[in-house]
Amino acid sequence: MYVRKVFFSLLMAYAIQSFIAKPVFGIKKRLQVTHAQRLSKLTLDPLERADFLNDGWLHDEALVELEVGNQDDSEVLWRQARSIINQGENLPEDQALEYYQRALELVELSVEKEPNSPQAQQVLAVACGRVALFKGVFKSIGLVKRVYSAAHLAIAAGDSMPVSLYILGKTHKKLIEKPGFLLKALGLGWVRADSVSYYFEQAIELSHDNMIQCNYEFAEFQYREYNEKEKAVKLLNRALELPLRDEQDKAAKKKATELLFEINSR
Repeated sequence: MYVRKVFFSLLMAYAIQSFIAKPVFGIKKRLQVTHAQRLSKLTLDPLERADFLNDGWLHDEALVELEVGNQDDSEVLWRQARSIINQGENLPEDQALEYYQRALELVELSVEKEPNSPQAQQVLAVACGRVALFKGVFKSIGLVKRVYSAAHLAIAAGDSMPVSLYILGKTHKKLIEKPGFLLKALGLGWVRADSVSYYFEQAIELSHDNMIQCNYEFAEFQYREYNEKEKAVKLLNRALELPLRDEQDKAAKKKATELLFEINSR
């Protein structure tokens, strides 16, 4: 009986380590709630527990687990910021800003303690982007520049950061709405229309074409900017085929369906 228990424990430990060793983009779809909860109970590490719960979209539970960890630790801080951003994304706009600003404060501390952490830099880029979008991108130029810087630092520090590449593509996509002379005057001379496609294509490749939001954003860009209907339709169909992975994927699928209908109606 003792041998069987030891064998089972070793087997479970191996399974956990194998799962955790997978990169973020390796997760094909959202973890079911019960699955995420069970996996989180198979490890004593609060960071690993929080990661499993995050993959199950259980952000309140993830934050509870993170309270056990060292509150001054960079790894704890960026995970707390990640969960708080996810909470804010599910709230009405008039309530979300408070969450984004709190997340920004936490991830700034995380980056201050560990500037070479690719995940911390990526969460910083997300937090800055959320606050900037809420306040108005062209009224928050300082935050926009921090998005650009943090996303690049995440890519430089990490082996594979498709989300950061997606953030950069979306940032360029938003900023090219303004004329070039104004962008230069605002210190945004690095903005390029051709960078939109470059970053989106890189993000899709590194994620093994498993990013619903990126496929939608890229399709909209191809259709609105270049009237590339065939390419846009292909990207939209791919977005609709993929399983949900991020909580905002459902909204992106709805937009993809609407854009596909618009294209096919013309």
